[in-house]
Amino acid sequence: MGIMNKHKNQLEKDWCPEPSTDLGKVEDLSLWRSFKEGNESAFIYIYKQYFEVLFQFGSMFSPNENLVKDAVQELFIDLRKSRARLSDTNNIKFYLFKSLKRRIIKENKAWYSKLVELKDDYSFTVSYSHEQLMIDRQLNTEQVEKLNKAISQLSARKREVIYYFYYEELSYEEIKQIMGLSNIKSARNLLYKALAFLKEVIQ
Repeated sequence: MGIMNKHKNQLEKDWCPEPSTDLGKVEDLSLWRSFKEGNESAFIYIYKQYFEVLFQFGSMFSPNENLVKDAVQELFIDLRKSRARLSDTNNIKFYLFKSLKRRIIKENKAWYSKLVELKDDYSFTVSYSHEQLMIDRQLNTEQVEKLNKAISQLSARKREVIYYFYYEELSYEEIKQIMGLSNIKSARNLLYKALAFLKEVIQ
């Protein structure tokens, strides 16, 4: 933790300037390339835009807040160090999600035995508020309660694919990548099975 605090203090020092306001209108690919080329304002913007989002996402894979916070901090440290070698992306959130998931599962060896071959018994905890579901899906209170109960009965993998597809709006290709599936058909099939189960339980 001492090393992390040292890194954190240095990074906070470097992140003091406010990011340029016009960066908020820049498309992901342009913003990412600007960051890769050494634009500190672009880096600061990405950090401020996604830190909390990444922490919430990481917490779905581990209840250990310190582990998640450290993983997010170290992710940004590594991105900053290796920015020139990073590949392009037109979806920064997806890129960060994929990187953070890999990092957390790898570091949390007490819970997960393998990174590549994730099984249904690995952790993915997500819950949706009544307000969120009622607004997003136009459901009434009773339907929301049934849906949350049904989601809790899904395997971790099925909860994860539901989250990516409906709440992060990832494509099948992106779901395939972030979940380590062999092809797009596998992503479709996993989502179909999850939805079929939810439909059966809710009806």
